[in-house]
Amino acid sequence: MKAIVLNKTGGLDVLKISEIPVPEPEKDEALIKMKYAAVNYADLLCRQGLYSWAEKRPYILGLEGLGYIERLGTDVTGFNVGDRVIVGKNHGCDAEFTTIKAKHLALAPDYLNDEESASFLGSFLTAWVAMHEMARVRRGEIMLVHAGAGALGTAAIQLGRAHDMKVYGTASNPSKFKIIEDLGGTPLSYDNFDTMLMENDRPHFVLEAIGGAVFKRSFEVMAPMGRMVCVGGTGIQVNKKNPLSIIRALRSIPKRKLSEVLRPSKGFMGVHLGYIRDHPEMFTRIWPDLLRVCTENELRPIIHNSQIFPMSNVAAAHQLIHDRKNVGKVLLDVSR
Repeated sequence: MKAIVLNKTGGLDVLKISEIPVPEPEKDEALIKMKYAAVNYADLLCRQGLYSWAEKRPYILGLEGLGYIERLGTDVTGFNVGDRVIVGKNHGCDAEFTTIKAKHLALAPDYLNDEESASFLGSFLTAWVAMHEMARVRRGEIMLVHAGAGALGTAAIQLGRAHDMKVYGTASNPSKFKIIEDLGGTPLSYDNFDTMLMENDRPHFVLEAIGGAVFKRSFEVMAPMGRMVCVGGTGIQVNKKNPLSIIRALRSIPKRKLSEVLRPSKGFMGVHLGYIRDHPEMFTRIWPDLLRVCTENELRPIIHNSQIFPMSNVAAAHQLIHDRKNVGKVLLDVSR
């Protein structure tokens, strides 16, 4: 089968298609014939050797996607060959076939097509956990979503509006403002989002994914008893060959001292879904509520056809995200 195997870290030139054997499922696993693999910012970090959750090389890139069950292990129940399933792993989705433990599988929602289902898990589940499990958002609260036109941002804006929240979203250029507006949010520039909110609506909840100065300004503008949930740091750039770059990156990592949250009565939390995969009971409890809200409101991942790349052109997919030109999710068609 064809797969994007990461043998070494580096630039786009390390992204190559390899021919490897089709994996055999263990007794508690399913063999999935992948149709689409989603490309996330974490994949860029993996390629550069900067992702703490990465496997030991060599390994196949790809953390999520959509496929069809090809074969089931002898101990697997609750699924059938041919089922359309959402796949979430710490690696292995950028391939024609992958194996996964059945307890980590989910049937794709009927109302979503294959492209939307491939884009659903990482963005909508992360946004839901940040909002409802961590920050415990309330109806009518004010919400600030950074990178509002990205995959996670567009999911969070939709979930916020479904929860009757007033939603603001930041974007890197005005061309993305319409995306935020079309989803029911109010677009803001990174240049002055804090000034605008301080004058009008200090947020009760902030979904932070940038780090650095954006994180610090967001924390300051947040209302008393507000809650911030950090889900990444896409604005933190590291060059391993440049020690100053590493120092700057360490200073940009979101962090708060106890006194900085105690005095203004603000909450500071973080979410990384990968580290709770060993607790499938949490997923079992959360997933039905997420699906119910998304189905009732017909919430869908944002995908443009121009952002669906052949797996053979995976480098272009990485470059698009690196340049922050993507709107919503970026996918790989693993059959091409």
